[in-house]
Amino acid sequence: MRTYRKNGKMLIGGDFNKKGVQLLKTLSEMSQKDIDADVAVGDLNRALKFDRNEIKNLLEYLENKECVQIKTIGGPYLYGHISITSKGLIRAVRK
Repeated sequence: MRTYRKNGKMLIGGDFNKKGVQLLKTLSEMSQKDIDADVAVGDLNRALKFDRNEIKNLLEYLENKECVQIKTIGGPYLYGHISITSKGLIRAVRK
C-alpha cells in the first residue's frame, strides 16, 4: 500500500482504494444488500484474505467515509461485526 503526503494530508494510493471497493462488494454480497444485516469481520476477512492491520485500516477509513458502520468491538480484527450503509452500497455497485 502506498501513501503520499501533500500539504500535510495523507493521500491513499490506488491499491488501498481498490481493496476498499473489493471489501464493499464482498460486504454487500454477504449482507444480501441489507443495511440492517450485521456481518462478522472474521467471516468477511476469510473471504477477502487481507492481513489483520490492512482490514482494520480499511474499516476505519470506510467508516470515516460513512460506507460501513462498526457495530461491535472485539475479536482478532479489533472489530467484531459491521454493516454496510446506503452510501457503501452505492459505492459497491458503482465501481
